[in-house]
Amino acid sequence: MDIFAAQAVDRLQARRMAATLPVYLATIFVSAFLLFGIQPMFAKMVLPKLGGSPGVWSVAMVFFQAVLLAGYGYAHLLVSRLTLRRAALIHLTLMIVVLATSLPIHIAAGFERPPQEGEALWLIGLFAVSVGLPFFAVAANGPLLQAWFARSGHSHAADPYFLYAASNIGSFLALIAYPLVVEPLLPLAIQASGWTWGFALLLAGIAACAGLAIGTGRMDAPALAPAAPAVPIASTQRFGWVALAFVPSGLLVAVTAHISADIAAVPLLWVLPLALFLLTFVIVFQRRPVLPHRWMLCLQIVLLLGMILAIPFQSRVGWGVSLALHLGLFFATAMVAHGELVQRRPDASRLTEFYLWMSFGGVLGGLFSGLLAPMLFNAVIEYPILIMAGLLCRPEIAAGRAPRPLKLGLIAATAIVTIFLVSGDRQRTDSIRSFFGINWISETEDGRFRKLVHGTTVHGVQRLRNDDGSAVTGRPEPLSYYFTGGAIADGIEALRRARGGTLGKVASVGVGTGSLACRIRAGEDWTFYEIDARVVSLATDPARFSFISQCAPNVPFVIGDARLTLADAASGSLDLIVIDAFSSDAIPVHLLTREALGLYLSKLAPDGAMLFHISNRNMDLAPVVAATAREQGLVTWISQYRQTPEMKDQHKLLSQVAMVARDPADLRFAAQGHWRIEQGDGVRPWRDDYADVIGAIWRKLSR
Repeated sequence: MDIFAAQAVDRLQARRMAATLPVYLATIFVSAFLLFGIQPMFAKMVLPKLGGSPGVWSVAMVFFQAVLLAGYGYAHLLVSRLTLRRAALIHLTLMIVVLATSLPIHIAAGFERPPQEGEALWLIGLFAVSVGLPFFAVAANGPLLQAWFARSGHSHAADPYFLYAASNIGSFLALIAYPLVVEPLLPLAIQASGWTWGFALLLAGIAACAGLAIGTGRMDAPALAPAAPAVPIASTQRFGWVALAFVPSGLLVAVTAHISADIAAVPLLWVLPLALFLLTFVIVFQRRPVLPHRWMLCLQIVLLLGMILAIPFQSRVGWGVSLALHLGLFFATAMVAHGELVQRRPDASRLTEFYLWMSFGGVLGGLFSGLLAPMLFNAVIEYPILIMAGLLCRPEIAAGRAPRPLKLGLIAATAIVTIFLVSGDRQRTDSIRSFFGINWISETEDGRFRKLVHGTTVHGVQRLRNDDGSAVTGRPEPLSYYFTGGAIADGIEALRRARGGTLGKVASVGVGTGSLACRIRAGEDWTFYEIDARVVSLATDPARFSFISQCAPNVPFVIGDARLTLADAASGSLDLIVIDAFSSDAIPVHLLTREALGLYLSKLAPDGAMLFHISNRNMDLAPVVAATAREQGLVTWISQYRQTPEMKDQHKLLSQVAMVARDPADLRFAAQGHWRIEQGDGVRPWRDDYADVIGAIWRKLSR
């Protein structure tokens, strides 16, 4: 080779090296963005199948963690058993197969209706068949590309772990962008199409990364062949990786359930814990973390003490302060555990094995909090258990640096707290936990009322004693949102007046305590639709609430999501459809869409009406219902009642109601000043593939 040829080769090599890091960074970023973009997108597709339940997101996280583990295992096999050339060929072939057979993302055939029991397993099957292969292919890219980068000859190739930070930046941005930008602007069909184009771009990036690594000329050795004999990894070290990944992963699901149920039922609140979780990876995998590990060790103790000190003042501490304490402690604990993980990482030759065991721990944590805990516990006691377990992740305990008595004492304290919480949970009779959340039953301090609460929202109240302390006898009086003179009762009466005083067939979606059963008149044929069978068992238990047992003991119940079960009703058979399906403080979006109203309309009698209970402290839903109804030629009235101190003392709660009918003559309101016609101007109708939740929140904040 002459000098000119040698110079040309050197220039080519220099260009290759200059391109290596940007190409790898960009490809890893796109891969992570797609990885976390598919999760909320497909969960949104699935939500209508299961009533918008937050349990869908918990199961989704468990599923995606499990497939992530499978992807990491696949990557480990490729880089440890095959040459780089063969590994690249296999992975690129897999990507091409996915592009040709599984995209764009859609719900697979055969999953039209979920079962009444075993929703979690059914949901996992739906995810596996619909998005399992695309997610698996993308999930493998993180460790796989880092392993290839380690063979690229780049100056940073000896320690490729910093690329994991770039990966989590992509995940973080995808997570934040979805609710703020993607969901409000793009229908699901366009989202799925955009994801497909992104996948094609990723395929090109992976091919470029493989070419840059193969260009070193060392393509016939395993991708992670060490320069020197690898240091053996002890089983205790692997166990440490699993344990340090288990705690923050389980805590992620647990803290999300806790703050959603007990702190604030704010829409999209699940974004905050997951964003903080990803942020910890971004920080700890940097070469020079912006938050030193020693700071996090101190912060964890400070926030834990702060939370303990705040417990006696819980009723006086605002929800914002409480939320900050819980999220802060979660962040500090995850930083401690993930920081210890990074300090225990092996050299690059063991990179994929490290990620494999770390992912395994994450799956176990997700399984514990997302699937096992709801079946084992009546309350979210997994949350304090995992907070205590977070203390065991500290280096004094995990690395054995603490004095033996202190170490044994902390372990014993964790065991005692766990036993105490579990035994107390076994004796609880005031909560019912299911796939769809936790319902709490409690009595007021004066013993006059018993109420049912889901999250932070009251679902029904029954009077037990009169103001003089005597026990209530006879037919129970509907209270909370259903009291006489309230918007719901008056809306029903407005339709009765227009139809001569009596309704025919009525479908009521949502049961709660069964308060509406005492609104049924003789000769009327009501059917209650409820997605959660455990709520029906609660409402029909006279020892808890007696509305149904005393007012309508023979009323039929249909279990399942109303969008699916209402489809079985005869066309044109219903005089009234009541949509009263609270899910904590959010009405399931899919019950307010164009397609939903089209279904209701097909089941209504010619002069029938729909009643939507749209009370919500975070979202303004009246324009949404009106705009969606107007699109189908319907007219919408919105209630304008006011709460008084006397009403509140008697647990008569203000509610916002939308009444929708074909013609103004179909409803006759006794008090016109309490109702106004709403047009929904300036609001886009919601569809199954489009819902502007951020817009609804903004309108509420702006009022």
